Amino acid sequence: MGKKLAVIGAGPGGLFAAKEAATLGLSVTVFEKGKIGENIACAEGFVDLLKLLPQPVAGICFPVDRLLITVKDQFDVDCTRLNLWMLDRRIWQQALAREAMARGCEVLEQHPITPDRLHELKKEYDWVIDASGARAVSAAAFRLSNLRKAVAAQYTLEGDFSNLAGKLKIVVLDAPCSGYGWVFPKSGTQANVGLGWFGKKKEALRIKGELETFLRKEGLDRYRVVRRSAGLIPIRPREKTVVDNVILIGDAAGFGSPLHGGGIDTACISGILAAKAAFADDPNWYEQSVHKLIGLRLKLEQKVLDLWEASDFEALNRYAASALAEDGTQSSWRKMLVPEAVVLRSILSGLIRGDWEKGIILDDLPVVAKVVLKAALAGRSKLMKSFEHGGIMNNRAPHDTNSLDRRSRKKRT
Repeated sequence: MGKKLAVIGAGPGGLFAAKEAATLGLSVTVFEKGKIGENIACAEGFVDLLKLLPQPVAGICFPVDRLLITVKDQFDVDCTRLNLWMLDRRIWQQALAREAMARGCEVLEQHPITPDRLHELKKEYDWVIDASGARAVSAAAFRLSNLRKAVAAQYTLEGDFSNLAGKLKIVVLDAPCSGYGWVFPKSGTQANVGLGWFGKKKEALRIKGELETFLRKEGLDRYRVVRRSAGLIPIRPREKTVVDNVILIGDAAGFGSPLHGGGIDTACISGILAAKAAFADDPNWYEQSVHKLIGLRLKLEQKVLDLWEASDFEALNRYAASALAEDGTQSSWRKMLVPEAVVLRSILSGLIRGDWEKGIILDDLPVVAKVVLKAALAGRSKLMKSFEHGGIMNNRAPHDTNSLDRRSRKKRT
């Protein structure tokens, strides 16, 4: 008899894990606490940054062509090279569940797993994959340390969103917290509109009140609210993602983006890797593989968030211009002075990709971007430090070379 695998949670990560494991010949049972596709708290934008995943089989509202990113100025970013879609996740996840069942998986809805029940599953199954989300059942069962989490709140609104056809809108907040608002249309008459906080915030700040303020500023406060949701997003990977024969994936493992909070792609990728590790009885391979494909990518994104938290709003706008502006007002060498700008520009370029065996591939990037990203992935090298000293890390505009000139004159004298 083949190996038995239990998957806790029928979100995208759990269902990708189930499908992969069944294809490899494991006997798979999926436990979903509710009904598949219900009570989803998500902006429903799905980016496959590393180009490792198939296009969603169902539920695509539209492929995203442009990102409208507003700091103080607005930047219109071409994202046609990204694998980026706006989804109806309910439809997509139900389709994934049908695929899993067609491959022989048993999918049990209305089957919540408690910490005590998890300890039983460990004995009943060869492997358990925990895809139970931000409030991971494994965290309670094994008393794992708390993760750093972002806070998000969202309304689904009905109104006129026809001006955003093919686009997603992001507004960086000028507030005592690193965060942004979003308007993600699902159609011309419906959109997910929300707010996420990723950095430190003042104690008295309340996200729902700030969301109401954001709606007023965007002229959306009179639109009809059809659904409200809120939740936490883990934005720092766990040090330990395998406990005995339990493998944590997705939000349960802390694989949400520290830059934007998205985690659908990392959930699916980690789910596939977990299934392969269970098949091979090799948990060490899982931890090594998620580090190469997910951990290093999140490390790049964390560098951008670190700068975000350290910058005032004017400096942040200059940084965004360095990363996003396409009007030719800044020469390429000046943009190189801000390594985080190079990182963000590279992420949005669609030229970063992944390989299941090799990890993150940078070969398609321009030479300078490749050098900067390799240095960032390796740590705070001398090269990165030399870039940082000349750029916005010290809240100087990337085009402000006066300080560099002063230092140069001082050295000559």
